[in-house]
Amino acid sequence: MKYIIAFDGGGTKTHLAVLDDLGHLLYEKIGSGCNHASTDGHLFQTVIENLFLEAKDNLQITDQDISYVFLGLSGADLESDFIKLNKACKEIFHDIPFKVVNDAWIVMRSGLKSAYGAVAISGTGTNSAAMNKSGKKAILRSLGFTLGIYGGGLDIAREALHYAFRADEMTHEDTLLRIEIPKIFKVKEMSEVIDFFYPIPKVTKKEYGEITALVNDLAVKNDQVSIEILTRLASFVGEQTIGVMKQVEIKQEDVPVVIGGKVFSGIAKYYLESFEKTLKKEYPNAYIVKPKYQPVIGAYLFALDELGIEQDDYIIKNLDESCVSL
Repeated sequence: MKYIIAFDGGGTKTHLAVLDDLGHLLYEKIGSGCNHASTDGHLFQTVIENLFLEAKDNLQITDQDISYVFLGLSGADLESDFIKLNKACKEIFHDIPFKVVNDAWIVMRSGLKSAYGAVAISGTGTNSAAMNKSGKKAILRSLGFTLGIYGGGLDIAREALHYAFRADEMTHEDTLLRIEIPKIFKVKEMSEVIDFFYPIPKVTKKEYGEITALVNDLAVKNDQVSIEILTRLASFVGEQTIGVMKQVEIKQEDVPVVIGGKVFSGIAKYYLESFEKTLKKEYPNAYIVKPKYQPVIGAYLFALDELGIEQDDYIIKNLDESCVSL
């Protein structure tokens, strides 16, 4: 039996899965985050290597038993990132074939039977990527607002805070955000929220996430400012997805667009509707696909592609029975 090892490495957690080439899930483990940009190269290598060695020990296998290692990693954006990540992986995997890609790609592959189409990610941040039928690929730099990215969960939270403060000072129309955001910080008024942001921000990721979720809840209650925030920011994600599709010259044909990330899975209809409406202005035959599997299985499916193994019905059946579908 030959083993394939797949990684989904993010900022908060790293998911490892070991499968055979027939789609049987043999082992999986969740470790701590490994994003080299938000930690350091040494920690990245430590997290990946420890998960790798633990998997080999648990399954009682050697490097010679492993056919391929495929890693979808957040923070794999620029050429300098890949130089650093490939060097670290070579020190871990030695002669085992491996490949490092941005984690957006494995989300795309987790929703498709072949690597063709586009993907739009909206979680804390956002990213888009596309691949045409000839294998030409394009992906955004995904390095924040200044460098061209906007529309993720953190952006939604920041917009909500901006308009809640403006409503409090009567420089914009009123919104329930003005009333509800203070409750997240266990205070009564927006003026008391200032201390959490100025002069030094003291806000956790959890609190930002609660603000993003609040925008969703208030949009459902017909808060017009919340609806406008979701609609406008989703249009940015639609535009960036159109951009990568144009870069690879995807034609005006049926094209699957996989959506991933907590915002797409949890946000009110306004976000998805605006994203899809924007997308269809340029690609009227594009259609939305929700991932079937966890992203780590997208990494596994890419490994099959690299090995020249077709994702047939038998492999799909085994994956489904392994309880790795979403």
